[in-house]
Amino acid sequence: MKKDIEKIKLLLPHWIKHNEEHTDEYKRWLERIRKDVSKDMVKNMEKAIQLMEESNKYLKSTLDEMKKKAANSS
Repeated sequence: MKKDIEKIKLLLPHWIKHNEEHTDEYKRWLERIRKDVSKDMVKNMEKAIQLMEESNKYLKSTLDEMKKKAANSS
């Protein structure tokens, strides 16, 4: 179990960065197609971007909590 905790501490920053890269790409593509697609498509893309950003907030919070717990354990 401790190995899993150490592993996820390494994975979380990677997942966060990966999500940020995807979110940036979604934003770039949305701007490219915004004027040529329906308002519903734009709203859907904006919602997907929002949810990715929200997901990252939770991942960052998890990582922060893990770091605090590790600091308090030392």
